[in-house]
Amino acid sequence: MLIEHLFWIGFAGGALAFLFALVQLGRVLPLPEGGSPAQGLAAALRKGTNAYLKWQLLLSGGFLLLVLGLFTGLYYGRVLEPLTIAAFLSGSLCSLFVGVAGAKLTAVAGPRAADAAGDRLDKGFNAALCAGSAVSFLAVGLALLHVTGWSFFLKYSLQQGPEEMALTLLPLGVGSGLMTLLFHMGNLFAGSAGLAGEMIDREMGLPPDSPQNPAAIALRIGHGVGAAANTAAGLHWGFESALLASLALGAAAFSPHDLGWNAILFPLVTASAGVLCAILASFAVPARERGDRYSLPWSLRLSQLLSSLLIAVVSFPLSYFLTGSWDLCWAVTAGLAAGLLSGLLGEYFTADTYKPARSLAQTADAGAAPTVAGGLGTGFTASLLPGLLAAGALAAAFFTLGGIADPSRGLYGAALAGLGMASTMGLSLAAALCGPVGDNAAHTLSLIDDGEVPRRRADSLAALGAAASNGGKCLDSSLTALTGLSLPAGLVLLLRREGQGLPQPDLPLLCGLLLGGLTVLLFLGLLLRGLRRTAHSTAEQARQQFRASEGLLEGIEDPDYAACVKRCGTRSLLCSLPPFLLAVLSPLGAGLLLGPQGLLGFLGSLLLLAVLLDPAFSLSAGVLSGARRYVESGKRGGRGSDCHRATLQAERALSPLRTVAGPALTAFCKAALSLALACWAAIQVFNLPGLLG
Repeated sequence: MLIEHLFWIGFAGGALAFLFALVQLGRVLPLPEGGSPAQGLAAALRKGTNAYLKWQLLLSGGFLLLVLGLFTGLYYGRVLEPLTIAAFLSGSLCSLFVGVAGAKLTAVAGPRAADAAGDRLDKGFNAALCAGSAVSFLAVGLALLHVTGWSFFLKYSLQQGPEEMALTLLPLGVGSGLMTLLFHMGNLFAGSAGLAGEMIDREMGLPPDSPQNPAAIALRIGHGVGAAANTAAGLHWGFESALLASLALGAAAFSPHDLGWNAILFPLVTASAGVLCAILASFAVPARERGDRYSLPWSLRLSQLLSSLLIAVVSFPLSYFLTGSWDLCWAVTAGLAAGLLSGLLGEYFTADTYKPARSLAQTADAGAAPTVAGGLGTGFTASLLPGLLAAGALAAAFFTLGGIADPSRGLYGAALAGLGMASTMGLSLAAALCGPVGDNAAHTLSLIDDGEVPRRRADSLAALGAAASNGGKCLDSSLTALTGLSLPAGLVLLLRREGQGLPQPDLPLLCGLLLGGLTVLLFLGLLLRGLRRTAHSTAEQARQQFRASEGLLEGIEDPDYAACVKRCGTRSLLCSLPPFLLAVLSPLGAGLLLGPQGLLGFLGSLLLLAVLLDPAFSLSAGVLSGARRYVESGKRGGRGSDCHRATLQAERALSPLRTVAGPALTAFCKAALSLALACWAAIQVFNLPGLLG
């Protein structure tokens, strides 16, 4: 059945996501920020957030101007077409908008969630969830509208066919991927502020969340606002890249059978249905407190399960209606199951309510070093499971649709599995964004010291958000594996069509594998060295304030939070440039020097390391965080005990890996995949000599 006029469904799905985001935002903004101390702190946080965003916009704007200058030269050299430049700009600006919106909304929602949690825990949790939903559905809706709008323009204005249109759409992910990488370079800000706060704690005896610590606001911005910006930008890229991979591989697999438009429309319609199902599930299972905080996560899990079941049910008639076959729905279902289980595993291994974190806390009195070893052992072992789930979903989808006999349809099935996983991200990442909001709320109350019961509730809110955030990171890692594997597989098919055969273990492929691993080591080395330098510079600025003001330590005078924010942001900007340039130039260099097979090896090595190391770092630090929260709840001696000191020191030791190294490595992988994919598309559409020609 040939269907060419259903693009309006993509517009409807995007508009519905936008409308729901506005509804959730309307539920957060009317909430009060609390008393006068909380309002003053909220104003300082907003001011610091604006300073952080100015730094981020300076970095992003400088990069865009540099790239536009390069593109202008290539355009006048008749190498690039205006369409490619416009696609890059639109992808960059959309991702930038989502990241800034996530940062601003988290800064606004944190104090409101803190005040609501002081009344009742479920009120604070619902406030954090509404804020997370507003950001996540904004990211999903914008990605859906973006891809649908370009598809509509290319089909009806430029009269492109399915396969040509799908290839033209691929460069859209480059701007989004590079902008996501830029936001993750901002993790230097978060990690540096945290290390600077710990230096002041050790030297002056002021905890990082003390109101007399000049780095306190910088720490809140980094771990709350910056984390939300990174998560929102990454969510936008993940959803958009899943759509683009499905469109490209679907057009290639079904165009010879006059079903190219149907294969392009199926991902758009399925994603729109996913938005509707997620909204219905969020209303069907509201988060309510039933005596303790342990019941609240189950409301989220039931909502995610209901959303996944609804999407799976809807995909069956859609698959048959568009292609006359039930096969496509099985690929979507495989991705849904893998995504749901990945999120649950991330929560299980890091929440203080389950065995892994509690077992680690039981033996924490042995000291910080054995506790670090135990956290790394648990995290690295647990990180295998999301990878295995992604591999299982990939294999199931590949062999269900075509397998070895028809690899093009099999790869389309793999892309659909990624799309199925991404279809739940509106709700799953809404829960994950509770982490930054809840963390922000907990530290807001700790800074104003607003009573033991509200602070305990805010700590519970932060614990719930942290577990959901770790589940979201595992889901994002599995999605990166599924969508990322479609590019190397597509390159293999390209080589086979050109008569070069499948890549053999020759010198370029092996050199590409080695170069990818060495580049990851260099990238992480530059990133962590920059982290140390930025933290030292920020701590020195705080020391200058203590030397200049004798009453600061006694609480007689207020610290200059803005000075630490400015110093941390400026130094982070300078230290993030070397790893960012390495991330942008290394895939281009691998393609130019080693050719298509070398580029394939480079991307494969990079993808494998990112998919394995990011969840390993996140889960290792997450299980230590869960153990620390378990001790702080009054077990094993409570706060100030040997177990508490050991878990706190161990968590701080691994914090740079979780907040800086792992997310930046995944963003590096996403940007490299998008960049190589765009070069491939440009060569196919415009017949350019270059990387893969």
